[in-house]
Amino acid sequence: MITIVIPAYNEEKYLGRCLESLKEQDYSGEYEIIVVDNGSTDTTAEIAKSLGVVVIPCFDKKGVFNARKVGANAARGGIIAQADADTIYPRDWLRRITDQFASHPEAVAVAGRFFYSEPPSWSKIEYVSRDLINRLTVALFGKPWLISGATFAFRRRAFLKVNGYNGLSYSADQYGIAGRLSRLGKVLYNRDLHVWTSSRAVEKPFFFIFVDVLVHLNRWATHIVRYYTTIAQEYINETRIRRIAVGTLPLGMIIIFFAYGYFVPASPVFGKVYFEVRSPEKIVALTFDDGPNEPYTSEVLDILASYNIKATFFVIGENVELYPETARRIVTEGHVLANHSYSHNANHALTDYGSKDLKLAQTTISSIVGVSPHLYRPPHGKKSPWELETVKEEGLIEVTWSVSTHELNTKSAALVAERIVRETRPGEIILLHDGYGTDHNCAKSDKSLTVQALPLIIQRLQAEGFEFVTVPVLLNVPAYNN
Repeated sequence: MITIVIPAYNEEKYLGRCLESLKEQDYSGEYEIIVVDNGSTDTTAEIAKSLGVVVIPCFDKKGVFNARKVGANAARGGIIAQADADTIYPRDWLRRITDQFASHPEAVAVAGRFFYSEPPSWSKIEYVSRDLINRLTVALFGKPWLISGATFAFRRRAFLKVNGYNGLSYSADQYGIAGRLSRLGKVLYNRDLHVWTSSRAVEKPFFFIFVDVLVHLNRWATHIVRYYTTIAQEYINETRIRRIAVGTLPLGMIIIFFAYGYFVPASPVFGKVYFEVRSPEKIVALTFDDGPNEPYTSEVLDILASYNIKATFFVIGENVELYPETARRIVTEGHVLANHSYSHNANHALTDYGSKDLKLAQTTISSIVGVSPHLYRPPHGKKSPWELETVKEEGLIEVTWSVSTHELNTKSAALVAERIVRETRPGEIILLHDGYGTDHNCAKSDKSLTVQALPLIIQRLQAEGFEFVTVPVLLNVPAYNN
């Protein structure tokens, strides 16, 4: 049996829809719904009773925390699911919860995530940030940190064993109880256990949101100080250096994790990135970044035509506008045109600007050339979780590279070719440049060295038995979305 606990204070606007969504669950087992009336002055209690759910009064101590505590203490189910009155639940919500516990007998709790039913403009940043933090803290500490009371469930026997909510010094939604439960088993984080909640908590001036954040941070800091004060005795016999190391290790690991995900082109920590394939065949893909850039892109195309080789060109939107005929020639001659942003901003992925820039490039390429790329390569290979989320939403895949050479720092075409050939293995994606960002007619945009090195690379790799294919052929994916 499952018990669903819903704290409620003046929720007549939302409670009906919440309860109806819970009554329409496709869960075949038994479950009860408890609404804890936290002193409502409207028709909250009457609405709950009219829909046949249990209503328990909690007038003495106001607050969501106390209401959850009262509801959980009254629960009869072997699983207690905490919910919110302003939230709508998918039909499979209870079934997903029981499936998680059935497939993970060692788990004592499972947390999900929420989306706003009427999302504010910045909601995507919050979604991705919450998800990333929870995935990271599960990997590092064995439990998620940002646990919403709108979708959280735990085993009742474990709840009773850790003395429930009694004596908790801090509990932002389910943070405190999750910490206690984690002593007995795993606290799972299931990204698919999602619900739709109202955005009323953030529908207020930024100043008040900022104040709320400060209040929560202050409570959290106070809780942390109290917690570590109680265990300080364990460090008395340890050296000062070791204490500092232990204290700073989690922060250092988080910084390294983010830096690895952002700066390393092949890193998959923020999402799926294609950079090579394992292939028994000696096939490789040539890719060119930052074009079109004349006359060098046309010279590259001439060389490829002479060897009957097809390549993949990751083009910049601004450059496509500048050289539309060259962009069309790339497609006409059987090569693949891919998205490499519109403006090639070095750190575009850090903000929402990068998502808009990506979409603008897609629109530009489609309107001028008539194809909608399926491949996207971020400028300099820098990635962020929200950028990868946009890539997925737009129906694209992110492609970086596995072999490259710094052409700007090399003076010899022979040396460029030697480095590329030396590092190339079957299934690699090779990075070369036929342009330099959105700059033209300057020293850095002069790609004569690439033009000179390209025949050497082709000849030497062909001599070693390699065949050149486009990236879509290498990855077995479509080149375009249209």
